Amino acid sequence: MSLHDQKDFLSSIHPFELLNESEMDRCIKAIDIAYYPKGTVLISSQNIPEHFFIIIKGEVQEFQEDEIVMEYHSYDCFDADSLIYSKTTQRFVVSEDLICYELAKKGFLSLIESNEGFKNFFLNDLSHKLQILKQKEYSSELSSFMVARVNESYLHTPCIVSSKTPLFQAIKRSMSQKSASIIVEKEGEYGIITDSDLKKDVLLKGRDLSISAGSIAKFPLITVESEDFLFDALLVLTKHTIKRVGVLKNGKLVGVLEQIDLLSYFANQSHLAAVRIKKADTIEELKKACNDFIKIVKTLHAKGVKVNYIAKLIAELNAKVYEKLFFMILPPELSKKSSLIVMGSEGRREQIIKTDQDNALIIENGVKKEQFFPYMQKFSKILIDFGYPRCKGNIMVSNPYWCKTKDEYIAQMDDWLENPDMDSYMYLAIFFDAQTVAGDEDFLKRVKKDLFERIQDKDVYLAYFAKLTLLFETPIGMFSNLITEKNKIDLKKGGIFPIVQGVRSLCLMHKIEAVTTVKRIKELHKNGILEKELASELLEAYDALGNIRLKEQLKKINNGQVADNLINPDDLGKLQRDLLKDSFKIVNRFKKFIIHHFKLDLLP
Repeated sequence: MSLHDQKDFLSSIHPFELLNESEMDRCIKAIDIAYYPKGTVLISSQNIPEHFFIIIKGEVQEFQEDEIVMEYHSYDCFDADSLIYSKTTQRFVVSEDLICYELAKKGFLSLIESNEGFKNFFLNDLSHKLQILKQKEYSSELSSFMVARVNESYLHTPCIVSSKTPLFQAIKRSMSQKSASIIVEKEGEYGIITDSDLKKDVLLKGRDLSISAGSIAKFPLITVESEDFLFDALLVLTKHTIKRVGVLKNGKLVGVLEQIDLLSYFANQSHLAAVRIKKADTIEELKKACNDFIKIVKTLHAKGVKVNYIAKLIAELNAKVYEKLFFMILPPELSKKSSLIVMGSEGRREQIIKTDQDNALIIENGVKKEQFFPYMQKFSKILIDFGYPRCKGNIMVSNPYWCKTKDEYIAQMDDWLENPDMDSYMYLAIFFDAQTVAGDEDFLKRVKKDLFERIQDKDVYLAYFAKLTLLFETPIGMFSNLITEKNKIDLKKGGIFPIVQGVRSLCLMHKIEAVTTVKRIKELHKNGILEKELASELLEAYDALGNIRLKEQLKKINNGQVADNLINPDDLGKLQRDLLKDSFKIVNRFKKFIIHHFKLDLLP
């Protein structure tokens, strides 16, 4: 292998690509190529190595006592710990004839001393290592996302008014321009009025529409430059927890960039899915708009967009479909007296691949619910035709159990709380995740408010509710080996569900109204319930597990298979296996926290 080939080979392996030119030259001078036949014991407690191994061809198995805890293949490397600490309890055995690079211990340690990134990968704590691995996982797919500019995305024409403009006129102008926000200019500075500002600062306060636009505008407007990278715009949106930013060119506002448009740019630059849904006049046109969702997911994922953002976009699009279909089917006199909600993962905005329906209808008190049943039957049937699978537990609006008045839902909650069983725990969990997608949002707010009031002082119930976090074993052994069943691991049961349920239980106990798991974790930290380190670890692990699951689901869809939560660890590269193992370690740590917080060890 030539010197150039050696550099290319090493640069493709993390963290060797972090080495500068002189460090890479030193590395190459310190390596030799070696061959070991099958059965050779490379490392053991009695045989501490003098080399760091990088596999070119072959396979090595790592044992803890007599149990295999890891397999290493081409482009994998090991074992930094035994070199750094000069001891090990593991045993590394060649299971297929091995051709490898051997990096001398002295050379390896000198690279750790000279390169901070190289050092951090091998020496930092679990949370930081997981973050590094994830960054490496994403980085190879981020190039096109990183180079796209703000001015290449779809920009909304800003509705700009002066600060002295009467609010009524400003609203009228924004409606004529079909703008979702009003930009207010005052002494060369820009501010913004959103729909939520109008609701909170005008309607709820009973203010007159003759007031000036500047009196309620939020200053300053968060902005980016038209030549900025879209990735930087996304960071600004995330940092400030906002849905839109102003776009400046030479100091002048030239457009407004919406979050959904930013993400949709990568899915389809010429046609936004949201626009197609909005313009759909028939059920068939609406169905065609849904057909593009999986393409959007594939494109966004291939571009390196994180799972959390993809989920938000797809949830937004799904909500638009639900809302459009709801008002297409229901007569106006009924739609005005009801509210459609989605629950479970869809309510948390975390369902990317259509797995099932979890929806319900809240009806105004005093209205006969039976008149809604035929329309809800039709609603569920059409959604199934759209590709939203039927819920196996029949948690759908077509089921009269999930089609009740507000007071009936409140009475139903009392029954769930007073007569707990597995179904009632599950129903309460998915209902707690509910969000309104069509109709009056106050219907759901009223019911959830009653839920918070009723759940207080029910410590035993909350403890059993939280105990569901422990329902499934974490598929990792004492020695960090992945535990499979028929060569498969269920990512949802093993990692995702425990995080979701544990976080959900904490939020229910502490009256935290956030719905998405990510926001819930952040709120739990903000309220002093989760320490910073554990909160950070949970966010990293939850994202890593979601990313691995989505990758495997898309592979199955591409192969004409049904997307599920099962993966075969042998199909993963070392990088992903490391992510998986580290994530499961965090899940186990979180389970211990839940046991302590809810005193689960005291339950009978």
